[in-house]
Amino acid sequence: MRILKFFIYNKSGSVLVFAIIFLGILSMTTLSFAGLAISQTKLGEILISKEYSLQIAESGLNYARWRLAHNATDYTEETKTLSDPEGGVIGSFKVSFTPPSAGSPAEILSHGWYKTNTGLERILEAQYGRKAFTFYAFLFDKPVWFGGSNVDGRVHSNTGIRMDATGNSSVTAAQATYSCPALHACSGTKPGVWGSGGNQSLWKFPVSNIDFNGVTTNFGTLHTLAKTGTGLFLPQNLSPKGFDLNFLADGTVQVYQVNSLDPPVKSLYFNGSNSVIRNRSIDIATETLLQTYTLQPNDLIFSERDIWIRGVVNGRVTAIAAFLPENAGNNRDIIISQNLTYAAYDATVVLGLIAQRDVMLSLKVPIDMRIDGVLMAQKGFISRDCYDVLCTDISNSTVDPWRVRNSITTYGSMISKEFSDAEFRWVDGSNATISGFDTNNNSYDPSLTYNPPPYFPLMGDADFFSWQEKGKNE
Repeated sequence: MRILKFFIYNKSGSVLVFAIIFLGILSMTTLSFAGLAISQTKLGEILISKEYSLQIAESGLNYARWRLAHNATDYTEETKTLSDPEGGVIGSFKVSFTPPSAGSPAEILSHGWYKTNTGLERILEAQYGRKAFTFYAFLFDKPVWFGGSNVDGRVHSNTGIRMDATGNSSVTAAQATYSCPALHACSGTKPGVWGSGGNQSLWKFPVSNIDFNGVTTNFGTLHTLAKTGTGLFLPQNLSPKGFDLNFLADGTVQVYQVNSLDPPVKSLYFNGSNSVIRNRSIDIATETLLQTYTLQPNDLIFSERDIWIRGVVNGRVTAIAAFLPENAGNNRDIIISQNLTYAAYDATVVLGLIAQRDVMLSLKVPIDMRIDGVLMAQKGFISRDCYDVLCTDISNSTVDPWRVRNSITTYGSMISKEFSDAEFRWVDGSNATISGFDTNNNSYDPSLTYNPPPYFPLMGDADFFSWQEKGKNE
């Protein structure tokens, strides 16, 4: 009997122990599920808060754009609270600005947070301003012909394009049709963009015209800036022929006074309507060093005479050759006489060249030439004259050693008002090079899309260039 009682007693105790263990496990499981539910609820609230914060930050950017559109010089920081008449405060945004400088766009930072959750704010950064002409790798007011193998970057003509090369970006013309000039080995009416080039799905015409008139207005402003102490001003009475700018890799520029030029030679160029033979020289014979100038951040060089350019650029600078007031007989040119390269290719170095009339390559250029920079001919063209007897009807042994060069490599952008030769090559009926460069390699500097050379002319209406999210407290 005692044995039975012992068994019953122990059996009852075992059931109790199992019951307690079961209840403990059930409680722990219940608590875990409850904790998970609470965590999921909190996570959901965080995700909702972060999503609302992003949308509020976007509202801040749109508000900043609206404010600058109504007052382009108001860069004061501002915080605004967004409210719902039914539900109270939604959240707030704070917008701050970095004003534009030397042609660079304004930068806007927008911090947005939901209700009072400032610890979950989202930060958006945007660039706001007008695009520069350097949005295009090649931008021309008149017709242009690309006959090489490849073209890098956006191409636009306000008239028409013969595209026998393969482009890797948009190729656009402002006209639906145009009269193709004999200089481009064609005649009659052609579509806005036509030819045997590849990637024709990138061709589009007609599109909006790009206005060159703003560049003329810009000259007056930049002339005043340079003359009153911004950058380097080179007045016309300082040199009889012009100035030779030799850029050095240490960030300085040797400024030479050009005293005399080589004897003139015959060459041919196209003035927009006709092929014209001229007798002149644009190669330097003698010069004198005037000064060595140290480039400043986002610098400006303004010359009232023609300028020659060469060397290794280390800095961000725009060089202008122009005489004011505007007069057709006094328009100034820029001549590239030797290799012109960058000290670095990381967007810290950029050169803008703006000629009042033409940007030209001289006769005595290197056999393998490289040009880094933005070339802009505000009223004229970008080209190297034809020095062959087929062009001038005159045989001249002086030019023969320099007439045909091997290759030219360009990195940057080309912009001109008149007919230009983006490949710097003249050919005969069998497509053989008779003057200029046998081969051409062009590359667009991608940093130019939204970060042009200092003081470079702009186009179109102001808008966002791009926006991105920045990390919290970045």
